[in-house]
Amino acid sequence: MNSISFLVKLFLLFLLLIETFRTIFIVYYWDKLQVASSPLTETLLSYVNAMSLDIATASILVVIPWLLLSINTLFYSCLIKVLLFIYTFSIIIFSTFIYIAELGIYNEWEEKPTFKIFTYLKHPDEAIASNPLVYTLMLSAILIISLWAFYKLTRRVYSTYNLNVKINYKVTAFFILVLPIVIFLGARGGTKEIPISQSSVYFSKHKVYNDVAISTVYNFLHSITENQSIIDGKNSYKIELDEKIKKIILDELMATPQACESEKILTISRPNIVLVIWESLAGDFIKNEKYQEVIPNIMSMSKEGILFTKAYSSATLSHEGLPSIFSGWPALAGTYITNLPSKFYKLPFITQSLKSEGYASMFLFGGQLRYGNLTSYMYGNGFDIIEENSDIQMSNDKEGVLGFHDGYMLEYLKQKTSKLKEPFLSSIFTVSSHSPYDQPMEDVIEWGVSDKGYLNSIYYTDKSIGEFIKSVKKESWYKNTLFIFVADHAHHTPMAWSRADKHWHHIPMLFYGDVIKEKYRGVSIDKIVSQRDIPATLLSQLDIDHSKFEWSRDILCKGYKENAYIMNKNGFGLITNKGSLTYDLKESRVIYEDMNSSGLRLKGNVYMEKLLQTYLDY
Repeated sequence: MNSISFLVKLFLLFLLLIETFRTIFIVYYWDKLQVASSPLTETLLSYVNAMSLDIATASILVVIPWLLLSINTLFYSCLIKVLLFIYTFSIIIFSTFIYIAELGIYNEWEEKPTFKIFTYLKHPDEAIASNPLVYTLMLSAILIISLWAFYKLTRRVYSTYNLNVKINYKVTAFFILVLPIVIFLGARGGTKEIPISQSSVYFSKHKVYNDVAISTVYNFLHSITENQSIIDGKNSYKIELDEKIKKIILDELMATPQACESEKILTISRPNIVLVIWESLAGDFIKNEKYQEVIPNIMSMSKEGILFTKAYSSATLSHEGLPSIFSGWPALAGTYITNLPSKFYKLPFITQSLKSEGYASMFLFGGQLRYGNLTSYMYGNGFDIIEENSDIQMSNDKEGVLGFHDGYMLEYLKQKTSKLKEPFLSSIFTVSSHSPYDQPMEDVIEWGVSDKGYLNSIYYTDKSIGEFIKSVKKESWYKNTLFIFVADHAHHTPMAWSRADKHWHHIPMLFYGDVIKEKYRGVSIDKIVSQRDIPATLLSQLDIDHSKFEWSRDILCKGYKENAYIMNKNGFGLITNKGSLTYDLKESRVIYEDMNSSGLRLKGNVYMEKLLQTYLDY
């Protein structure tokens, strides 16, 4: 029992360290917390919401002590106690320096320290010189006092650990067999389907309170593990090429000019917008008649709307697709921008562009957003209302493994949307067509073999969308609303495409509603486009500046150049009318190509260099 008691004390010691520096941060930056109408309430909520991630952080930190103590329960050694003390106080020193760095940089950066800090520590004299002397002295005092206090506390904790206790095999068995499960569950945030992430603690509309709630040490370590390939801050895609040639290439692949003449497809300048992001909807469903039978409602609606038949997703995961849709950000090989609040807060957000023009905004998701740190990214968008599974009151029979089924969520979307002030951006991210495909209806599609479950889940969501549209046509706001249906990413389908193949990334995209001019209804646009083009295209239709969206293009601009970028694990894919290429830049090899791919390798390399440099500079 001595070892178990000691391990619990170490866990509480690490937890105390986290809470101590959270409190110091709150006191140090109390002026910044005044952005809330009730700063004391929000501050208390930051402690409450932070607890799950704090427990996860402390659980991760006690893994090494558990390993050493496990050895010690079998073979007692004085060396184990020495190693434990060195480890514990090393963690305290490391963590304290990270916390002090946070106190020093937050006023200027307004972000938590990440791996980027290593770049700045190469020149500590510049960092010290840029900080006023009084603050440098204050931070030095906090550092010294904190280390002294936790050194004394650590010594006291270790004084309670007795090496001379007889071996108790029941305790040893519990320590070795049961405690690992407890630690593992603590580190992953419990038994829920999706492990814990920074997103789990997000609760406030004010960024500073979410920053208070995020565990600084967890965030720092996470930034390292997620960015190992670029930790040195170097651009591995750097290419020696004349800058004029690079500019010509980037002008072709990046944003269309703000002044570009755009074809206007809407009857009003400030329509409501309902954005439905469809989980894993593949382009195969609009390509041939057999697959079209799976989405009869979307195919019927396409005869009254505008169907983009050659749209492509940026990548293959939801936390890559949503930033592409809302920020026009292309997915980047080797890292996810949603994992680093310090970077995604630098992105433009279509929500904020619309809010500046008086739009109310809402985002709904029937599942848990914390996968891929999406909760924090969605809060970064600045939505007036964000609701996910835990915020929505529905009966258990309406819920599947991953969340509330799409039919019920679309009805909920209608109810919530009807309460919004016009004009509005009302958005939903569906969940039923994600594995395990447990939609609440009998199978209708009898083909597809191993993909039969996926096909039936798509059919269910399509059926739910048909019922949703039929229902909202009775609402007063319907006649002034543009509906946009687009996938977060595609799926292999029974066609079994490789992820390097352009067909895997093909997705449907549909604009629908009475606000579309009569002459454009039932039109299919066969241009090669990307989901990342939604921000520039939509804002252009509303005559709202979209120049901040440097990676998004106005599809309806008369000077639009057809192409689509897709992310590959170690490189890129480029899709054009002349040919397509998927290339691995690290292994210097072609993974997929069709027709004439000449010149695409160079263009893709230039694009990746610019994209990675933008990411590094954020």
